[in-house]
Amino acid sequence: MMNKTVRNWLIAAAALIFTGALLFAVALAFTGGDITKLGTVDYVTTTFEPSGDFENINMNVYTTDIEFLPSEDGKCRIVCYEDEKVKHSAEVKDGVLTVGTEDSRIWHFFAISFTNPKMTVYLPQNEYGILDIETDTGAVDLPKNFTFESINIDGHTGAVVCSASANGAVDIDLDTGAIMISDISAGSIKLKADTGSIKLSGADVSENIGVSAATGAVKLENISCKDLLAEADTGFVSLKDVGCKNLHAETGTGDIKLENVVGIGIFELKSDTGHIGLEGCDAAELFIDSDTGSVTGELLTDKIFFAESDTGHVSVPKSTTGGRCEITTDTGSIEMRVRG
Repeated sequence: MMNKTVRNWLIAAAALIFTGALLFAVALAFTGGDITKLGTVDYVTTTFEPSGDFENINMNVYTTDIEFLPSEDGKCRIVCYEDEKVKHSAEVKDGVLTVGTEDSRIWHFFAISFTNPKMTVYLPQNEYGILDIETDTGAVDLPKNFTFESINIDGHTGAVVCSASANGAVDIDLDTGAIMISDISAGSIKLKADTGSIKLSGADVSENIGVSAATGAVKLENISCKDLLAEADTGFVSLKDVGCKNLHAETGTGDIKLENVVGIGIFELKSDTGHIGLEGCDAAELFIDSDTGSVTGELLTDKIFFAESDTGHVSVPKSTTGGRCEITTDTGSIEMRVRG
């Protein structure tokens, strides 16, 4: 039986929660439903026009959303909608455009805001050297108008939308958030999200692609590259219309789905508890392993199958020509066919 002291504390806590919710509702009603008016942060608009030529761009911001756009007047301009106590700075030095953050707040926890700071970067040229961005909780939007020597983005919580190309590497690492890359060319691509989804579509990559998500989904479409690595711990991996040399795809509890994925080397597919499905796929050799999930699908050319399941049903073509296709499961079934 709950003692009297604990019960009284619970009643008091419930009363405080109810009172707080009531006060919030009343305050929101006085603002006409505009929650942004309840914030304690005052925002101002600041415009920078850094002078001098630059090749590289280095940005270090906190919670600011960043959008890049072409400059219509041929000048670099940076427009910031910012907290008046968390100001940005911008200057060109030694061929580098550097954008930073200057925080003059004394008490951070008194700052309440329902609006994200925003920054629009207008660039006069189409091609640049190294783009290096570090952010805490802001989003980054890079349109297809630009090409960089390399793109490096490191963030904690946010989203990255990128259609800009790179002659060298594209390296994006987020702790929590979504990564959406489309219609780009690059030397290599490396995408990582601890908690969040990754979508890569329309990419022509001369070297390798590596994509990994801990708890989110990985979706790749219309991709060409050399070696391809796609991993997800608790999410699924989906590949469609992909051409590569070698492929390694692995999940913990999610499914692996391949549609029209063709390679000239080796495919390695592994899932602990997920289903592995292939439709219209092929490679010189395939090695497929699933613990408790099933393996099904269709290959384009004959293979010599080595299929084994501890407790599941096995059905594969009895071909004597072609490369090796080795499939093993513990409790899952195996059903493969070759397109005739």
